[in-house]
Formats: sequence, structure tokens, C-alpha cells
Amino acid sequence: MTPKQRLIDHAFGIFESKGNQTVVEWAEANAYLSERVTELAGPYRTTDHPYVREVLENWRDPKTKKVSLCWGSQTAKTTSIYVGLGFVIDQSPGPILWVWSNEKQARNFSNDRLLPFCEDSPALAKHLPKTLDGKIDRDRATALRIEFDRCTLNMIGGQSQRNVRNYPVSYLVLDEIDVIPEGIRRDVMDRIKGRRSYKIFQSSTPIEEGGIWSEYLMGDQRKFFMPCIHCDAWISFEWRRSKGVYNLKIPDEARMEDGAFDWHMIKDSTTYACQECDGAINDVDKMRMLRQGEWRPTAKGEPGVRSYHLSSLYSPTIPFGEMMTRWLRSQDSLDGLKQFITGWLAEPWREEILDVTEEATHLLASDYERGDMMGEYRLMGIDVQRSHFVWIVRGFDADGTSYLIDHGNAPTWKDMDDAFKNYECSAAVVDTGFGERTQECYEAIYARRSKFWASKGWKTLNTPVSIKAIDPFTGTNKSGRHKIRLLHVDVGVFGGEILKRRAKLVEGFHLYAEPDREYVKQLNAKFIIEETTRTGEVRQQWRTKRHRQDHYFDCEVYVLALSKILGLGTVGRKGKHEPEENQTNDNDNGSGGPRSPRENRRTKRKAKSIW
Repeated sequence: MTPKQRLIDHAFGIFESKGNQTVVEWAEANAYLSERVTELAGPYRTTDHPYVREVLENWRDPKTKKVSLCWGSQTAKTTSIYVGLGFVIDQSPGPILWVWSNEKQARNFSNDRLLPFCEDSPALAKHLPKTLDGKIDRDRATALRIEFDRCTLNMIGGQSQRNVRNYPVSYLVLDEIDVIPEGIRRDVMDRIKGRRSYKIFQSSTPIEEGGIWSEYLMGDQRKFFMPCIHCDAWISFEWRRSKGVYNLKIPDEARMEDGAFDWHMIKDSTTYACQECDGAINDVDKMRMLRQGEWRPTAKGEPGVRSYHLSSLYSPTIPFGEMMTRWLRSQDSLDGLKQFITGWLAEPWREEILDVTEEATHLLASDYERGDMMGEYRLMGIDVQRSHFVWIVRGFDADGTSYLIDHGNAPTWKDMDDAFKNYECSAAVVDTGFGERTQECYEAIYARRSKFWASKGWKTLNTPVSIKAIDPFTGTNKSGRHKIRLLHVDVGVFGGEILKRRAKLVEGFHLYAEPDREYVKQLNAKFIIEETTRTGEVRQQWRTKRHRQDHYFDCEVYVLALSKILGLGTVGRKGKHEPEENQTNDNDNGSGGPRSPRENRRTKRKAKSIW
């Protein structure tokens, strides 16, 4: 054996356990989870979470240097990490650093879970520092520093670089790395420099394309495969097969005649459809499959780097019905949708979720022609420019289903009056935010005050939309006999609603057949990005694509806000996110859901287009 080979074997040997026990064998023989840390107190077992076994063995495998866990909620991610550290403390000790997003989280976790785990597991309790009378030395076993007899574990918050510069370590754990600034993550990685052997365990639910998702892509991208109980094909649980086609299925009867959901039926009857044979897999079947499953790499990755993806579909504590319920309820807000995508599916919140291609926008086109009089009520939205107006007319039914009827540019108020009359509009909303024309707009709206509303957009408001009465000649809300109605609109909220309709996450938003290219370009002009600040705070930022105008998008935002003020209902969510083949024909079964544009047409005459 060459000197180099002896050195490599010696380095690997540092991480080999003293005995022949595997990490799982050690954990199930020595780890104890008391009622202080779990509702199901007792000796630690991997029976219900068989996918953690390979992850635990990485603590012992000398060839594995870095492990990245991109896992969803309720998948035993954190428990696997501290049980693995228990093996390290007892069998292969070395200096340990655990980095959290902030110090408060570190303290709470240590006091609530880690210290009780160490105290309640005899194999670890014997390594805790003791006073002369045999009690745990609380001065050397604190929330942020535990001085075991053969190693020390430090826990720090990852928001300050000075916190991470004094801990050369053999074992490094980073929790929720997506909220730890990237610069600090790099500094932490320097703590393993000079170590011949080391291990890095990092975990998070992904927030955006960087962070844990990038780490997952740098590894071998392991997924947990199981044999289907129907066809024996090895499958991994996937949320969707393709855009708009989902693997969780609910009974047709779960959607009632009024379009609402029977939540009890959804929770009790949701199943997973095997992507190979379409066989129905229930929650009992899931547990049988999990116990026969195995991790398989799906990419080559860097040597010594393992990465694992696991959504909450695998969680034994989350039934398929609860997963579907969460999905359907998440559609009510952009934040709810994001939380489901990142926290439950363990997928990054991508711009593409709500930013669609122009080709995809054409999927909103229906079977009526531009200028057809659609809907029971027609609303006009007007965006004011320096030399002209940009406008749309959208028809609405009482349930909120809407149809783009026409749009265009107009030079004068007289032209706007003609378009308003031509399409028999019920009301119009005018964006009065163009500063040098604001007073002109107020006075023009006052002359049309029975039908026209003023509007002003805000980045954030306490309520999505509110009504103010102002004097059009002074611009104040002081009492007087001259009044117009001014809508204060949270453009973030209603812009987000337009994004969801544009991406077909909300049904009932229609365009006429073969929509105008300029309208489509402007409807797709805006999108949202996520930015993580230096303090770890995640903020949404609106962006407009380069060289794009966005006036039609703005018109849609203000028309949608006005429709809510006028009491036009919220459109139901799509299928609610069942596969297309499971969508029922509401006109055949009398479920009362949305009808086709042709059937919603109140009159089939074609209005004269004036532009």
C-alpha cells in the first residue's frame, strides 16, 4: 500500500464508527424521542419514514462529503439530522457547528428538541458535561454550546459574519439555507478548510432558483422510487405529469352543484394515480410502497456530493386528501400558492409559474369574435397617456366569468364616450395617475360621474381595493357638493390575480378568437421575481419586460378591481387542479359550474368596431 493510499484510508477512518453498527442500527437501539419533542414518544424507529435510512447512513459513509436535503414539510428532515448527529457524538466525535437562519431559532430548537433528545437518550446523556454531584452542568450545556466529553457542538445564527469565523469544524450543518445570505454561507464553508475529513449536511425548503435548489442540482439528484402496487413499475411520487395535468385525483362528486367543494369527501377519497398504469393508490398503499422503496440517483453530480429531493406527497403524516385540500385552498392568494409550491412540493418558486409565453396566452382564446357582445355587464378600463388613451372593454357575468371584447387607442374623451356607448358599458374606470393630466381626468370624470370612476394604484394597501369620495376641483376629500368616486387599488394584489388568470390557474378569463398580437404582448409584459435581502427577508418585486408597453395589463388590473367593487363574483379555481380528463361537463351533469363562452353569450350580435 502506498503512503498516499494509507493517508486516504486514515482520513476515511476518522468517520468510521467504533463498532460494526450501521447508523440506523445505532439510532433504533439508542435514540429516544420523549414527549418533550414528539407526540409519538418512544424509541426512535425508521419504519414509518423508510426514506431516511440512506440519509442517516451518510453520517457513517467516509466517501460522502456533502449531503443536500431539498425536502418538503412533515418529512422528518430535521429529526434525521439530529438523530444522525447523535450517532456522531457517540460513535465518531468531532467538532460540530450547526448554523440556523437566526439565533432565536437556534436557541428555541436547542431548548425544545436537541437538549431534551440528548438528555433522554442514555447513549448521549453519558457524554453531556456533569457537575461533581453527577448532574448536567448547565454552564457547559447551554442552548448555543454543548461541551460533550469528546466534542463540542456550537449553534449560531447565520445573519452575522462575525458569528461564523471562529469555528473550525469537522461536521457542519446548515438549516434552511435559503434564508441564510449567500456570503455568510460561503464563509461558513471556509470553516472546514484544513480538515482532511469533513461532512456538510444542509437542508431547506427551496425559495427561489438559488440556495438548496442549486445545491440539489449540483449533486446526484436522488429521488425515492417505489414499486406501484398495481403494475410493479418503479415510480416516484410526482405532483404533475405535465402542465395542468396532476396525479392526485378527487371524485367527480367532490365538486358540488354550486361549484363549491365537499372538503370531507376530498380528504377521505383523494388518491394518487400511477403515472405508468393510472391505478389508484391510497394512503394505506402509500405506506406499503414506501417500505419497499429505494433512493436512485438521476444525475451524475460531483464526486462525494449527494442530493435528495422529497415532496410532502411522501409524508406518512400527510394523507393525499390533506395535500389536495391544501392545494385547492392555496389558490386564494399568491402567498398561499407560493407556500404550497416551496413548502409542500419542495420546488423553487419560479417566475415561470405565473409568467407564461405568448403562445400559452393563446390558450385563453375562446370561440367568439372580437367585438361580440359578451357577458351581462360590460366594463371599460382606461389607461391615460400623455397624448392619448389606451382602453379595453371586458364583459362580465355575475359569477365573475369575463370576456375581452375589444381594445384600442383613442385620442380624445369624445372617442372614449363613443366606445363606451357602442359597447353598452355599465361603468368605466380611469387610471388618473398620469400626473400632468390628473386634474383634467378628475374634471372629465365628474362630467361623467354616473358611470365613470377614477382610480389610483398603490403598491400595498390594508384592503385590496377601497372607495374614496373626492372633490374633483380641489383633489381633496373635504365635504362639498362636487364629488367623484376614486378607487384606491392595491396593484400587487390585483396584478397577482391577473397573473393567475393569465397562467390559467383561475378559470373564466377569456380572450376573443385569435387575439391581437399587441394586446398579447402587453398582457405578458409584467411578471414577479423574488428577491432575498441581506437579512434573509424575501420580497416580491414587479418587473416589466424590456421594450414592452404594459398599458393593456394595467387596464385589466383596474377593470378587475372595479368588477369586485360592483359585486361580480369570484371565479372558481380550475378543477380544481385535477387533470383535464377529469373535468366534468357542467352543462351535462348540472353541476352549475362555468359554461362555455358561446353559452354565456347574452346576445350574439356583433357590435360595430370603431377602431
